[in-house]
Amino acid sequence: MILTWGVLACPMAHADVTPPHIANAWARLRDNPKTYDQADQFCRGKRLDDACELPGNPLQGGGGGVCRSSVNAGGEIERACVRTTRVVIDSGIPSGGFVASPSLCKPYNDWVERNNRSEPEPVLPFGCKYPEQPLTDRFCKGKAVGDACAVEMRVDGKPEQYPGTCASERQSERFYYMGYREAHREVMSCVSPAAFERQFSPASWLDKLWQ
Repeated sequence: MILTWGVLACPMAHADVTPPHIANAWARLRDNPKTYDQADQFCRGKRLDDACELPGNPLQGGGGGVCRSSVNAGGEIERACVRTTRVVIDSGIPSGGFVASPSLCKPYNDWVERNNRSEPEPVLPFGCKYPEQPLTDRFCKGKAVGDACAVEMRVDGKPEQYPGTCASERQSERFYYMGYREAHREVMSCVSPAAFERQFSPASWLDKLWQ
């Protein structure tokens, strides 16, 4: 599996189920791309598309970026530093290994319990059993949770390496099967804690004047 981080996409298409306060905020943003209600500490006092810098190394989420706007779950327009540094990691994690929720797996588990093979096996989009061998990225092969590791990556096309620690992560994948659901898997990966915590504050009267 190759992980790539770059510029995040701007406004996604909105379905009819979008809550009114979210739809209204996107409409405000479309009408005036310069407007925002709050900004993170990296874009405070900056304008749309101004350069910004996220602290820490690329494994920790750091790197150069630009100030972009989006709408949060509360219907507020946020201006935040979005990393533009292109980070590519070939993690080597096998695909698959996702397990559906217990409620979705119930028909399958009931079928197994009845042990009646004359019945057709329920068809599910994901399995109901975790892999016998835990999934591990290539940087933590042969290691245990808590062991030191190092991640090899390409940063804007150049090879770089950063230290980390092997940790167990719960990953999810969203899918549609009689409604939207999530499948999960456990993966041991070489990670490094984020170097910063994003903090938002309301736009000042001067900021609003520039809008």
